[in-house]
Amino acid sequence: MGKREMKRKKNPWLLALGAVFAAALLAAGLAFLKPSGHEVPEEPDVPASSTVAEPVKQEQPVQEQQPVQEQQPVSPPEPADLPREPQDRFVISFLGDCTLTSSHYTNHFETVVGDDLAYPFSNAAEILTADDLTLANLECSFSDKRLESESEYAFCGQPKYARALTLGGVDCVSMANNHTGDFGNAGVEDTLAALEDAGVTGIQGDQGICFDLRHDDGSAVRVGIYVLPFNGSTEQMKKGAARLREDGADIVIACMHTGAERIYVPTKRQTALAHAAVSGGADVVVGTHPHVLQPVEAYQDGVILYSLGNFCFGGNRNPGDKDTVIAQLTVHKEETGVSWEMTYVPCCVSSVANRNDYRPTPYEEGTAGYQRCLSKLAEPWDKTTAEEAAAAKAAAEAAAAEAAAEEAAMEI
Repeated sequence: MGKREMKRKKNPWLLALGAVFAAALLAAGLAFLKPSGHEVPEEPDVPASSTVAEPVKQEQPVQEQQPVQEQQPVSPPEPADLPREPQDRFVISFLGDCTLTSSHYTNHFETVVGDDLAYPFSNAAEILTADDLTLANLECSFSDKRLESESEYAFCGQPKYARALTLGGVDCVSMANNHTGDFGNAGVEDTLAALEDAGVTGIQGDQGICFDLRHDDGSAVRVGIYVLPFNGSTEQMKKGAARLREDGADIVIACMHTGAERIYVPTKRQTALAHAAVSGGADVVVGTHPHVLQPVEAYQDGVILYSLGNFCFGGNRNPGDKDTVIAQLTVHKEETGVSWEMTYVPCCVSSVANRNDYRPTPYEEGTAGYQRCLSKLAEPWDKTTAEEAAAAKAAAEAAAAEAAAEEAAMEI
């Protein structure tokens, strides 16, 4: 698989701010209000350790949602004069769906953002530029050509918007989702070119890459990221994670894009794929596609983020559920190997409550939005499964058809 070396991204006092913020979140835990009854839920059991492997190089293998009352998000706090963090501490951030354009029928994202390429991530950049590596799911294409698509919803933005990722601290993106191929091979090739020009690594389906993260004192950790193809198999997931482990990755991350849209309960397929990844050696499984937050699961020695929801999402002008999180993996390099823990920064996809202004913003600690995000990570916000939702929809459609038939018969 591929290899990329990266030094510490940003200056130390920003990293210290991130450490303090993450520590506060970890202390707060996930014990907050449930969606139904407002009692206190159990805190999810998230593992805090992993194993280490010796580094070796490997070759690359050939909407209608439940409405919620939004708490007005706030901008991140001003940095304080904080001590330097340990050099053997590495922070990796995970983001949900990022669509840096409107659909091919509208231009509302472009109208809001314009040429201010720093704007989309401006309220989260302080966190994302202070870490060592940031991974997002890219659910759009970039091209300066007028590409056509037969998809009902397809997203192709100007190549300049790839620069927003760089300015926001995003280093790499997964590119294996239901919108990756909306504009054919030309769309994929133009997107990869735009990302390369912006300095962002695009990882396609059934591909993996190892990032060697290094600090100025010489401490280093090798992070492997595998991206499952859209509609990929459990066997591919298990083998993809195993390849990175064999490649000597200290930490293995597996990405999947699957599940039911706007459903808060993981499907059986999500669970099977995620468990296969951990069985293959993945420490963290990062899921996207449902567009809402789903619970975190501790499984064997890994942690599964079934769905991080949206993040910077130009595909919807006013999502019914605007909650998301920045999930952060903190890795400690030790003489005996590595240890790690997960923390979460609750966010809103918008800086305003009544619409999407395409500017994700952390919720203020202790607010309703902050607590709601952590609650969704603890258990499903709505426990309706995809199968139950499909059955209810089919029943409603059948009832409507029957009523229409009866009305037509009466008119005769």
